[in-house]
Amino acid sequence: MKQKIADYLISRKHYLKAFAVYLLISLVMFWQVTINLFSYVVNGYGDVYQSLFNLWWVPHAVFSLHQSPYFTGLLFYPIGANLVTQTLTPLAGLLTLPLQLISGAFAYNALFFSSFALSGVFMFALSNYFVKNKYASFLAGLVFAFAPMHIAQAYGHLDWTIIEWVPLFLLLYIKTIDEKKLKYAAFASISFVLLTFMGDIEQGIMVFFATIVFTLLYLLLDRRKLLNRGTIMNLGAFAVLTLIFSSPFIIAMLPYLGSGAFSAAQQNSGVTSSMMWSNNLLSFLLPSYYNGIFNSAAQSYTAQLYGLTYKGITYQIDIGDRVSFIGYTVLALVLIALYFDLKRNRLRHLSIWLILGIVFAWLSLGPYLQVGSVVTGVPTIYMLYRAVPILNIIREPGRFDLIVTICLAMMAAFGFDQLVRDRGRKYAFNMLLVLSVLILIEYNGMPLSQAFASQLITSTHIPRAYTEIGKIPGNFSVLILPALLNSSNAPARFPGLSTYYVSALQKPIIGGYTSRETYNQSVSVSAVPLIQSASYLEQGFGLIYPSPINENFSNVTLLWLANYNTEFVSVTRSAYDASGQAALYAYLTGLFGQAVYQSNSTFVFSTANAIRAKAAKSLVAYTMGNWTPGYSFCSSYQCNRTLASEWWGPNPRLLIIFSPKVDNVRMSFTSLALAPNTTLGLYLNNNPVQNLMLHQSPTGYSVNMTLPQGFSQLVFYSKSAPVQPYLTFGVENITFSR
Repeated sequence: MKQKIADYLISRKHYLKAFAVYLLISLVMFWQVTINLFSYVVNGYGDVYQSLFNLWWVPHAVFSLHQSPYFTGLLFYPIGANLVTQTLTPLAGLLTLPLQLISGAFAYNALFFSSFALSGVFMFALSNYFVKNKYASFLAGLVFAFAPMHIAQAYGHLDWTIIEWVPLFLLLYIKTIDEKKLKYAAFASISFVLLTFMGDIEQGIMVFFATIVFTLLYLLLDRRKLLNRGTIMNLGAFAVLTLIFSSPFIIAMLPYLGSGAFSAAQQNSGVTSSMMWSNNLLSFLLPSYYNGIFNSAAQSYTAQLYGLTYKGITYQIDIGDRVSFIGYTVLALVLIALYFDLKRNRLRHLSIWLILGIVFAWLSLGPYLQVGSVVTGVPTIYMLYRAVPILNIIREPGRFDLIVTICLAMMAAFGFDQLVRDRGRKYAFNMLLVLSVLILIEYNGMPLSQAFASQLITSTHIPRAYTEIGKIPGNFSVLILPALLNSSNAPARFPGLSTYYVSALQKPIIGGYTSRETYNQSVSVSAVPLIQSASYLEQGFGLIYPSPINENFSNVTLLWLANYNTEFVSVTRSAYDASGQAALYAYLTGLFGQAVYQSNSTFVFSTANAIRAKAAKSLVAYTMGNWTPGYSFCSSYQCNRTLASEWWGPNPRLLIIFSPKVDNVRMSFTSLALAPNTTLGLYLNNNPVQNLMLHQSPTGYSVNMTLPQGFSQLVFYSKSAPVQPYLTFGVENITFSR
C-alpha cells in the first residue's frame, strides 16, 4: 500500500511542484497577510467579516445547536436571517473547524492561500489533458490562479476566492464524456458539489449554465462522442450522483427555500443595479486597480473604469466585481494560438474555448455596454439571460469573467505550446520563465507601498467585552452601534463587523449583515430611533432622528429595546470621530447611565435600569413601512418652514401608537396633497376616525381619538389619490396632547 502511494506521488510530482510554486507566489504576493497569518485577513469590509462569521456559524449550528445552518436567529433579532441565498460556504466552515481552534483568521487564510495554489494545479491538470505540454499547462495554471479577476474577488469575497473546483469539475466532466468511465461521473459530481457548497451557490448556477453551453458546443464538434449509449448513461449517472451528494445540503435548505429566499436572492437585480456590477469594456485592456505596480496609473482611470454614472446619478461601486484585465502577454499568446489553430485545424481545437469565452465575456458586460465613462445604451445578451428564472439569481454580471479566465488560460497554453514546439526543453523552460514574469508583472496583486498594503488587510481582533457578555446566562439580545449600512465606499463595514463579533458573543444582535437582507429585516433595524440617530452621526450629520413625529425618541427607543429583550448597547468607536464619540457617549449616558465597559475600541451600556424605569410608561408613536424623510414642503411650495422632516411614501401609510392606558388624545399634524380634491381618511385599528379634505399648501389639522391600552395601528389612507404613486400626500409635525 505504501509503495502504491509512493508510486502515485512520484507520477504526480509535477503537480506537487506546481502546487508549491503557486503557493509560494501567493504567499509573496499577499505578503501583508502572510506576516499576519493568525490575526489579520484581507480587507473586504462587510463581506470579509460575513465570511468569518459563516466559517464559525456552520459548524456551530451543526455540532452545537444541531440545526440547519441555513437559518440563524443570531442576526436581525427577533426576525432572524434566512441564509439560503447568502454566501454561506458550508463545506468550508465544516472542513476548517480544526483550524478555527487556532484562530478564525488562520482558518480563513488557510482557505485563501490554498485556493490560489489549488486553482493553479487544477487548471494545470485541465490544460495538460488537452495540450500535453507541462510547461504550457503550468502557464495556464498561473493565468487562472492569479488572474486580476481572482485577485480582485479575493479582497473580500471568500466564496469567489474558492474557485479551484471549477477547472477540476470541467476536467472530470470532459473525461466522463471522452473516456466513458463511471468513476469520472462520480468524481465530476463530487467536484460539482464542492464548487457549489465549498464556494458559492452562484458558482454552481454559473457552472451549470456553462456546462450546458459547453455540451452543446461539444455536440456540434463531435456528435458521435456524445450521442452514444455509454456517454448518455454516464451523464445520467453524473446527474443522479450530483443530486445524491447534494442531498444533505438540499434537505437542510428545504425548510427555508421559499419565495422569500428567491426574492432576497434577486433583490438589487434590476438593470441599474446589474450595471453597477458589470464589466466595463475597457477593463479588459487596462491593468487592475489592485496591481501594486500600476496602482498609481490605475487611480487616474478608476472613476471612469470602475464607476458608474447612469441617468445623471453617480453610484458607489464595488471595484472587485468590475476587474477583468486580460493582460497583454496572455492576449498575445491567445492570438498566436488562434492563428496556428485556424491555419492548421480550422479552429477545431480551440473553437469551444473561443466561443465559450466570447459568450461569457459578453454576459459579463451586463445589461448595456459601458465603455469608459460612457453608458452606450447598446444592450447585451445579459438582457436575455436575466429573464431566465433561477439562472438570473446571478446579479453580478462581472463574475461571468470566471469562465472567461478559464478559456483564456486554455488558449494561452495552446499559444505557448506553439511557440516552443520542437525547440527543446531548455528553450521551453526559459520561455516559461520569461512569460511567467511578464504575466505576474501584469497580474500582480502585491501592494508595493506600505500605505496601500495597510488598506488591504484588517484585524480579526474581537473586543473582550463580547466574550464576557457571551458568558452571561440567559436569552437576550445586544445592539451594536452603528447598525445600519452607510453611504461610504465601504457601507457594510460596521454591520459586518458586528456580525463577526457574534462568533464570540453567541447572543443575538439587532441587525447584522447578510448582503441580501430582506425588507422586514431592514425595517426591524431602522425602526429603532437610536439606530437611525447613530447612523446619521456616523455619516457626519449629527445625532439626529428624522421623523414627522414630535416625540421623545428616547422613549420610543426604550420601547423597542424592551420588545427586543435587549440588555446591552455597545458602540464601535472607530465608526465615529472624536466629537461623534463624545456626542454619542453623552447621549447614551443620559439614557442608560454610566458605561459598564470601556476600552479603546468599545463602549458598552446596560439597558436594564432605563427600561425598567421608563419603557412603556408614556405614549409613544412611530412610523412603520416605507416613508421618505427629508422632503421639504417649502422646497416646492412657498411656506414658513417649522419642521425637520416630512412623511412621504406610498398610499396607505401606517403609524403605530403605544398607550400605557386607555386614553383620550388629540393628534395634531400638518399635511398637504400633491393633487387637488384629495381626501385623507384616518383609521384606528380598522375603525374610521375622520375624513379630511387636504389642500395643496401646508395646512394644520387636529383629530380626537380614544386609544386603547397597548399597541394601536393608525392608518393614513387617501381613496382619491392616484393609484400607488410614491408621492401622494405629505405629513409632518405630528404631536399628541390630552
